[in-house]
Amino acid sequence: MKTQNFLKNRTFSRAPVLLLAATCCSGWAANILVNPGFEANSGQTIPTGWTRLTPTNAQPGAHYAIEAPAHSGAYGWKQWNASYVANATNVAALGQEFGSAPGSIYQASGWMYSKSGDWIQAGNAVWLEVAFLGSSGNLVALFKSPEFTRDAGNDTWMLYTVNQSCDLSRLLPPGDPNYPTYAVTGTVSQIVAPVGTVKVRFRYVYSAAQTAGGSANFDDAVLDQVSGPQPPVIANLLPQNMIFINPADGISFNVNSPSGFTIDNNAIRVVLNGTNDVSGSLSISGAAASKNVLYSGLQSNLAYTVSITATDSFGFSASASTYFETTWVGAPPITYIWEVEDWDFDNGHYLNNPELCNTPGNPNCYFGKIGVEDVDEHYTTGGNSHLYRPDDPMPTAGAGDLLRKNLFLAGRTDYRIDPFIQGEWVNYTRDFPNSTNWVLARVATGEGLSGTLTLSVVNADTSTTDLGTFTVTSGRGWTAYENVFLTDANGNRVNVVLDGKTTLRVTAGGNLLPNFFMLTPAQVDLPVISDLYPNGDTPFQYTNELGFSVTATGTTFPSGGIRLILDGFDVSPALQITGAGATRNVVYPALLPNAIHTAAILATNALGRGIAVTNLFDTFSEDNYMFEAEDFDYDGGVYVTDWFPDAYAGQGAVTNIDFQHSPIEGEAYAYRSDGIPEEKVQNEFLRQVFLNSGATDYQLAWFGGGDWANYTREYPTNTFVVYARSGGFGSYSMELSRVVSGAGTVNQATSPLGYWKGNGKGNQVHEWVLLTDAGGVAPAPVTLNGLATLRLSTSTGNCHPGYFMFVPAAGIRATAVRSGPNVVVSFPTQTGVVYRVFCRDSLAGGDWNLLGTVLGDGAVRGINDPAVGAQRYYKVSAP
Repeated sequence: MKTQNFLKNRTFSRAPVLLLAATCCSGWAANILVNPGFEANSGQTIPTGWTRLTPTNAQPGAHYAIEAPAHSGAYGWKQWNASYVANATNVAALGQEFGSAPGSIYQASGWMYSKSGDWIQAGNAVWLEVAFLGSSGNLVALFKSPEFTRDAGNDTWMLYTVNQSCDLSRLLPPGDPNYPTYAVTGTVSQIVAPVGTVKVRFRYVYSAAQTAGGSANFDDAVLDQVSGPQPPVIANLLPQNMIFINPADGISFNVNSPSGFTIDNNAIRVVLNGTNDVSGSLSISGAAASKNVLYSGLQSNLAYTVSITATDSFGFSASASTYFETTWVGAPPITYIWEVEDWDFDNGHYLNNPELCNTPGNPNCYFGKIGVEDVDEHYTTGGNSHLYRPDDPMPTAGAGDLLRKNLFLAGRTDYRIDPFIQGEWVNYTRDFPNSTNWVLARVATGEGLSGTLTLSVVNADTSTTDLGTFTVTSGRGWTAYENVFLTDANGNRVNVVLDGKTTLRVTAGGNLLPNFFMLTPAQVDLPVISDLYPNGDTPFQYTNELGFSVTATGTTFPSGGIRLILDGFDVSPALQITGAGATRNVVYPALLPNAIHTAAILATNALGRGIAVTNLFDTFSEDNYMFEAEDFDYDGGVYVTDWFPDAYAGQGAVTNIDFQHSPIEGEAYAYRSDGIPEEKVQNEFLRQVFLNSGATDYQLAWFGGGDWANYTREYPTNTFVVYARSGGFGSYSMELSRVVSGAGTVNQATSPLGYWKGNGKGNQVHEWVLLTDAGGVAPAPVTLNGLATLRLSTSTGNCHPGYFMFVPAAGIRATAVRSGPNVVVSFPTQTGVVYRVFCRDSLAGGDWNLLGTVLGDGAVRGINDPAVGAQRYYKVSAP
């Protein structure tokens, strides 16, 4: 059975003390690794106590997890290829370091596994290694285990022992250039620290060859110290990576020396948040080699990062750290919490105050309970992990969130529903007291991703009434949780009235993984915004007005109590406000069509109670000229003259004339027979032209670095600002160019027009991306006039474009006049329009730099630029 050690990030170092004490503690052996069984936390996060070395060519996001299967206990470590870069080898490593002295003896081992459904591929290798480091971090000696590869088999845990010595003078040919490997020259039964040793380092190493996939699992790591002086140990540290901590609990931990060395009180240091050294305020008791430490002085509603160090009389040091939040960071005081995994069972049965447990058999705990399909839950996939309710199809996995004290004291793992696929739902029935509440969800999503959950009331006839949504627009990672309020379509926090037995339903909108839900007393006297349009729920909300209503419950609005910040400018004086008393109707009449806007509405009532709602939307028209990314040329430059949705279905394409593509593992063609692979568009606004024809929308997929596609059309005559509607993974870039000669042949010349530079949140998360110059700031106008061939290319991959939209660009006549030490750039303006002024020093080339922004008022406006250099050129853009 595994034991949990809640010591985090413990590292050790030794001061350069010359003592002949290497054999003072022979005859014992102890595993000095922290959290060797990976039970202290879970999910896509770094294990407590370990440090991870990121691969050289890692793609965005986590490529690891703490999850089942395990050799023992609940969890093990899982690692997979993080690069998928051709002609490259990448090494990921997970390790710990400790102080060591020459002559100390160690033994090291660990258990390896690879699942048949995700079998480690040929060319990849995993091993364990023990390294001894000198005073400057230099490598003094290296020992490793045999390599675990595909040849070892699958679905069986295998013990690997570090028993091979390496020759540091025989560097092997480079794999990962940042992770050198050395030739094995012999075997050993024990690992002995050589002269010059200051630290010992244990590592689990995963070496991935090029695009080879598959995963490898690791568990029950061992670094036994057989002899030699041991560093001090910091243990029983609390709070340990927790939220909702009572400040009165303080910070407590123990420090002891396994080797019996004295630990002076003044050698124990505690620093809060990087700069606040509270070592002089510690309460310390115990014997010379074993200390109990307490710090009392925490405050509420604060986040704390704690750094602890302790040094013994031998010169060895230990360090530990923790992060926690006292009540109630990011949320008002909570009146009730229910766990996401505690949904109804056996046709609507429920527990009002369930106990926390990890094992079956407790009638007052949800562990092992089974829900009934379409009564208690609705699932579509089932998932692979069912840790909490093993026989229920709805998947439950370790949450990987910061702990809460009640879970810690109960020895209870924190869980979440994972995956939670769009359209899946679970019911929560409770006997709620009479109360009016705000509801919060503790949720996480992938870095940069967006996601939603919908909260509904299940009515007596089993129909549902939606209450609102929990929304995250840009996630911080699959285990980076945040507290999110339930809001309505206008961004208001929803007042949820509960009174007696109520069934609440949570429905997945995709990409959002919940951990638990909370109730807090609602503040019912806040203003409420309604009837907001444009509201950003869909693209193409074409209009020149922004309108909304705002209501003050039980009071009124004072003069100036309603404000609008549009695209960074306060346009409140231009608002048209009608109505009297508690409700006001508001219109901003000068909204620029065919643009992207950010609007912040601020409403404060006569009681001084206020809200702020920020909304991102566009006012594009579907009448703008567009072409589909999947509709590139075919048969050597042929194109459809009278386009309709899915007009290119089934068409092939000619390499080096219509397209260029390097095959990628797993690619598929959902729409055409050749060219750039495609996939169906999901969860995206379907334009009217597709609705009218009943056609399916597609986007490019497996669109890799160096790929390109040509688009020949009879383009409309105008100068355009061009937008891509695209998904993607992390940072990506696409280039638009014009084929200036050789169209329809293999010898084509192109001229660049601009770049789309995006930060994708997922292949099916679609956003507008503006075509700019290489600097990524200034719009790159594109002038077209009839027949032309445009080329889309990417050097980065990771992009999933759906279509491209050409918005006519209105000409803005600007003048630049020298006035004293400045150049004044002037231009006529339209009321409410935000203008951007750009400059550069050469007309022949270079990126345009943003000089400043100006809010139009119907008059000629200007901006000053200090007159420096021999020449400067300017241009004005709106938007």
